[in-house]
Amino acid sequence: MKKVYAGIDLGGSYIKAGLLTAGGKRVSSFKILSEAGSGPKTVAKNLLLAAEKLVFLAGKNKTKLCGFGVGSPGTIRYPDGIVTGSSPNIPGWVGTNIGGLFGSRGLEVKVDNDANCMALGEYLFGAGRGTKSGFYLTIGTGIGCAFINNGRLMRGSNYAAGEFGHIVLKYNGKRCKCGRRGCVEAYTAVPALIHSTKNILKKYDKSPLKKNLNDLAPMTIFEAFKKGDKAATEAISLNAKMLGTAIGSVVNLLNPEIVVIGGGLAQAGKKYIDKIRKIIFEFAFDSAAENLRIISAQLGNNAGWIGAACMNFDKNSG
Repeated sequence: MKKVYAGIDLGGSYIKAGLLTAGGKRVSSFKILSEAGSGPKTVAKNLLLAAEKLVFLAGKNKTKLCGFGVGSPGTIRYPDGIVTGSSPNIPGWVGTNIGGLFGSRGLEVKVDNDANCMALGEYLFGAGRGTKSGFYLTIGTGIGCAFINNGRLMRGSNYAAGEFGHIVLKYNGKRCKCGRRGCVEAYTAVPALIHSTKNILKKYDKSPLKKNLNDLAPMTIFEAFKKGDKAATEAISLNAKMLGTAIGSVVNLLNPEIVVIGGGLAQAGKKYIDKIRKIIFEFAFDSAAENLRIISAQLGNNAGWIGAACMNFDKNSG
């Protein structure tokens, strides 16, 4: 009987889940609402519903289910899955024992931070294949990050490593949703891009983006950027400069083989990645950036659950 591994990626809006073989073949996948606004008990209930559906799908596909992996926002004590640190997109989630939830149903599970799972998925079956070290970013409403060195995830002494989004880019700068000031996330995540685009549009009366000013969405900005709109180009360029500056500093610190950029902002396309690349190489030391590759993530929205599933069969997850 073919062996499969279950992965679950918990987000503020959706729970994405699927079954994976040890060779990286996706057997089945789905998503359901997480209902984060209804509180942690509802989120926990939906996590278990996703797990039960995975058990059903494993049987339906005549496969042997060999373990669960869950990626969750927040600081996660690996592998038992107690949420010990901030998770702003799921109010009240801190303190949840995710491993205990699954244990109550007789299911064995490994739990880690969602960005770590994304990185593990990309490392094994996406943009990071064939490398030993990489800096992995997912940039959307917030910023997630993970670093893999010598084939292993770096979690930190308290499992809190990887908070790139809360490195200070500007002393005493903009207020971040974490409560501090000047964080990378406050200047480069999607809400910051939308805010800066609105300010920049004050100089460009003829920009078609003016028509969507009250309902400005990232994809609208990206499409305008790809068409050469001046306001969108200025906003995207500013975003790339700030993000590239911060990543360049990380390159000097960690000296990775690759920088992998995923999440909503990566949908701005190759021109956007090229702009970030240019700034990174301006700020990073030549010795640190030698042979460095800056590339887009390859697994899209599947990276999280794929990486979560991988925790149960790959030595690199330990």
